[in-house]
Amino acid sequence: MPDSQPLATALAALDDCATVLERLDARCCAPGRSPRMRALGETLAAARSNIEGTVADTASADVALVELEDAGAQEGRLQVGCCAPDRLPLYAEMLEGLTTAQLSLTA
Repeated sequence: MPDSQPLATALAALDDCATVLERLDARCCAPGRSPRMRALGETLAAARSNIEGTVADTASADVALVELEDAGAQEGRLQVGCCAPDRLPLYAEMLEGLTTAQLSLTA
């Protein structure tokens, strides 16, 4: 059975990412980006679910890692297309959270 502390850290990091995503979505000036933000939210939720599933099935960790990579790619596309430099720290915060989740999950 996996150690619960790294999993708790990974889940907390994903919670932080979801909060950052909400802040980004609320401040976005381009309505067309909302579907991309929703998709990122769904990817974060799927990763969370698989991390939670790691307790019962360690194969879920591999799926969660792929989802975290996908979330990073989605976040990168949103960041590069962002028109407001003042939101860049939020993107950096989300990337840090995804990295924390990945490192915790692989620990």
